[in-house]
Amino acid sequence: MRLLIGGALCVVLAGCGIQRQEMNEALDPARDSANEALAQCRYAYPDEIVHAVARATCVIKATELLRPVLPFPDLLDQENALRKSLAEQVQARNLSLLERNAQITKFHAKMLAEEQSRLPTNPEAAAKVSVAATQWRLSNPDGCATLGGNRANCY
Repeated sequence: MRLLIGGALCVVLAGCGIQRQEMNEALDPARDSANEALAQCRYAYPDEIVHAVARATCVIKATELLRPVLPFPDLLDQENALRKSLAEQVQARNLSLLERNAQITKFHAKMLAEEQSRLPTNPEAAAKVSVAATQWRLSNPDGCATLGGNRANCY
């Protein structure tokens, strides 16, 4: 009898997992759209110095697709404001690409810490966190601060 109940429980849990995965994929077109838009930015503006402002503008537009699924979109606004400012400095050759990547990575980590500090005080926002929001959180890891910053997960 225990074996039968255990088997039934496994089947139910597996079905829930599959259904949840399908729901996430169906409800998270923002993630796919943002990834595609970011890839187009990298393709359209391959020179990160000469086209720094145009590329940053494109990336900002692409990340706006994530805005509705982020629990605190104001943090994305702050990061995008810095992204634009740094791009202007890079294109004017007042800041190296390496320094720009390090600054945006550091700022991104700071924004994630701010988001994490806000989530416990706002359970509604915590429940809203989606796959796309998680992907945004994981973007710009330390590896993005290396020369090139052209990796798919570097925003």
